Amino acid sequence: MGIKTTKQGNKHIANEKIRSLRASQHFPHIKRLLVMSSLMSLLITGCWDNHELESLAFVTVIGIDEGKHDNLKITYQYFTPSTESPKATGSHSPLITTFEAPSFGVAENIANVTTDRMITSQQLKVAIVSEKFGKKNDVARVLEGMVRSRTYRRDIMLITSIDPTDAAIRANRSKLGSTSLDFIENMRNQHSFTGFMPVETLNDFLIQNNSGDTLAYTGLIAISKNLPLSRNASKEENRIAGQFSRRGGDDQIQFIGAEIYRGDRAVGRLTGQETRILLLLHHEIKTFLVGLHDPHHKERRNTLLFHQMMPPHIHAHMDKGRVHFIINVPLDATLDSTTSEINYVQDTKQRHLLEQQFDHKYELETLKLLKRCQTEFKGDPFGLSHSLKWGFFTEQSWKRFDYVKHFNQARFTVHYDVHISNFGKQRAPYGSA
Repeated sequence: MGIKTTKQGNKHIANEKIRSLRASQHFPHIKRLLVMSSLMSLLITGCWDNHELESLAFVTVIGIDEGKHDNLKITYQYFTPSTESPKATGSHSPLITTFEAPSFGVAENIANVTTDRMITSQQLKVAIVSEKFGKKNDVARVLEGMVRSRTYRRDIMLITSIDPTDAAIRANRSKLGSTSLDFIENMRNQHSFTGFMPVETLNDFLIQNNSGDTLAYTGLIAISKNLPLSRNASKEENRIAGQFSRRGGDDQIQFIGAEIYRGDRAVGRLTGQETRILLLLHHEIKTFLVGLHDPHHKERRNTLLFHQMMPPHIHAHMDKGRVHFIINVPLDATLDSTTSEINYVQDTKQRHLLEQQFDHKYELETLKLLKRCQTEFKGDPFGLSHSLKWGFFTEQSWKRFDYVKHFNQARFTVHYDVHISNFGKQRAPYGSA
């Protein structure tokens, strides 16, 4: 028994030595892991590319135009922390610089040569493309260069300018204390209450352009000037940016209408009224005002405030080889003002007459715009393809269908259904029986 116990003790001592040896062999690996994890924590928490706020200049508006020798003509409007709050400092002048560069990345390098602050585009809110540049160049390809860079966001608002972008940015000076960026963003917030201007982001533009089914579009701006008016421009809604004659006022920039793009290039403009119809079919309008001649007294006016509560109902089917779109647009309305002395409140027959007047007017104008898209723009900016695409089981079968060709040959039936449900504070107009 004693010999056996001695053997077991020796075996136990041997096992302890083996475990100790193995632990000593693993210790260098554990030590290296601890050192590496410590270094990684330093790399993760370290501010290797940090910059003090006072050393930065933030680009908020960029203008894109055609330069020489295949370069881009870039205009930056940027702020430093001392000029970012002009109302507090009393200075309302942002910093603007224009130069040429082959790409957006090189543009930042060139801009940094002209200032002691580091210019960054991480706060960029608005990109303006000149109409002349859009008609000659592949706009989507140029803008994709912005998307690839991590400094540019996809929610940048995209606008087309009738004038050169450097002139438009420099002319955008509000007398009410708003900066150029404030002015554009305030106008952006108004689009759902007038319907005169679309708000399209860089992401929206690229998705529509790459879809192949829907024409892309942007908002339209121009410097205020006395342009010759077309025959139909006597009414405000039939004008485009730059065509509103005025004396005095706040800003020289006018924001109304839209620019249509097909195949990456600008192909034409929409008036304010056409833009409103486009946005109605996209269900992007909350309220808008319309002035109508009274059905009984042409020299008198009725003003209606419309509310788009429900999206339009769009149905499509094939009819003898042609696509037939049936579009119904429901709208709620308030009789905002009237000078007709007709009791539209209590006289249901007269009220229906007023509703039918608007329905007929907008049905004709919508059909006219649809026809223009078929013949002039040769594509669909309304996004009507969704009413057909659900019936195709594969993407290949949808592509073989050739939606654009069918849209350009399609037939349309348009109905507006207006219901006047509110009549303001007065039960009856002045002078009515």
